[in-house]
Amino acid sequence: MNLAKINEFVKASPAIQIQSKISLLQRRAWNVLLANAYNELPNQEIHHVSMVELAAKLGFDSKNEDYLKEVLRQLRACEVEWNLLGKDNKQRWGVAGLLASVEIEDGVCTYAFAPHLRLKLYNPRVYVKLNLRLQNRFKRQYALVLWELCFDYFDTERDQGETPFISLGTFRELLGIGSDEYQAFSIFNRAVIKPAVKEINKETDYFVEVEQKRVGRRIAELKFRITRVKEFPVQESLFPDIENLPPVAVELVQARIDRNIALKIAGQEWDFVNPEKLPLSGAYPDFLGYISEKIEMSLDAVGVKNRAGYIIEAIRENYQDERVRKERQMRAEKVREKELEDLAAEFKVKRDTIIRQVIHAQPELVEVAAARIQSYFVRDRLDAHASAMVAYQKGGMVKAEIDSILAAEFCQELLVPVDAAYEDEKARIMGEVSG
Repeated sequence: MNLAKINEFVKASPAIQIQSKISLLQRRAWNVLLANAYNELPNQEIHHVSMVELAAKLGFDSKNEDYLKEVLRQLRACEVEWNLLGKDNKQRWGVAGLLASVEIEDGVCTYAFAPHLRLKLYNPRVYVKLNLRLQNRFKRQYALVLWELCFDYFDTERDQGETPFISLGTFRELLGIGSDEYQAFSIFNRAVIKPAVKEINKETDYFVEVEQKRVGRRIAELKFRITRVKEFPVQESLFPDIENLPPVAVELVQARIDRNIALKIAGQEWDFVNPEKLPLSGAYPDFLGYISEKIEMSLDAVGVKNRAGYIIEAIRENYQDERVRKERQMRAEKVREKELEDLAAEFKVKRDTIIRQVIHAQPELVEVAAARIQSYFVRDRLDAHASAMVAYQKGGMVKAEIDSILAAEFCQELLVPVDAAYEDEKARIMGEVSG
C-alpha cells in the first residue's frame, strides 16, 4: 500500500459519530491508518505502514518518533462509543478501542482494528468520503470533528445538507468534552462552536451555519447546515458505481464483478443458477445470503487467477465448501444468541418498568404480593426487614418473587402487549436463523 498516493478514504458514519476525548492529531492519525488499511480490511487483520509515511501523511515534520508512538499508544487505549446519533437505524450501538493493537519494528508500524470494527469499517451501510489533505488544514480538533459530522449529512446532488437537531449533551459527547468543561453555553459557544465553524468556513469551500433550539430560556439543541459555496473537488459522491443498485448487485460490484453482470444476476436471482444445482428450499435465508457465501468462498479459493469469474461460476453451479458453510452457520448462531440475549434484556427492562409504575400508583400491592410468597427461604428473608416495601427495595430474591407475583396476578393486562411483542420478535429471530 502506497500511502502517499491515498488522498481520499471511506469512513463509516458510526466511526464519525464517536464519543471520546480524542485530540486533533489522534483523529487525523486514525483517519490515515484507516485509509491505509481500507482495501485490506475484508481479508487481513494486521496492516502496516512505515513511520516515515505516516508522519508525512499527517504533515508532521517532527523527527520525534516517540511523540508519534505516544499518539499510537493513546489510540490503542482510547475507548469510544459510536453511532451516537443513530443515523443508520439498522446499525447497533458499540464500544471499542480505536486500535486493537500496535507494534513498531525497524521503522514499520503494524496495527489492527478491533473485530467489531473491522468489517463495519469496510462495508458500512451509511458512509462518507473524506479528504486526507483537507484534514491537515484544521488546527482545532473540534473543527475536524464538526467537519466530519456535517459532511456525514451532506447531499452531493443538492450541494447542501443538515444534521438533525442534536442535544447539547450528545454534541458535547461527540466533541469529547466533559460535563465539567465549558459548562455555561455562552462560554461553550464562544470557545468551541464559533471557532470551529469559523475555521471550516475559512479552510474549506463549504459554509457551515448553526441553528439553535430553546427549551424555555435555555439553549437545548443545535442543528448544523452545510452548503457548497463554490465548485471544488474536495469531496465526491462515494462509490458512484453502486449507488441505487439492489443489495445483491452492490455485493457483487464490491467483489469486483462487472456492473452489468451484477445487475443481471440480481435481476434473475435463482433463475441465474443452474436448475440442476439449485439448493434445497430453505437452505439459505434469501438470495443475498447465497451470494455472500459464494463471495466468501472465493477469498480462500486456491489457484484462482480470476476471482470475479470464480464467483460467477460458483453462483451458477452452486459451489460448496463445507468449512465456509460451517463457519457461516457458527457466526449466524452467535448472532442469533446475542440478539436473543439483547431481546430478553430489553423485555426485562420493559416488564420492570411497568411493574414499577404499578407499584408507584398502588404501593399497597407490595404488601399484598408479599403475603402470597410460598417459599420458606424467601419469606425468611422478607421477615428480616421492617416491612415488605423495605425488603422489596433491597432487591434480591424478595424483589424477584414479588415482581413475579405482581406480573402474574396484578399486571397481566398491562404486560400482554409487551409479552406478545417479545414472542413475535423472538419468533422472527429464530425464523431468520432456521430459515
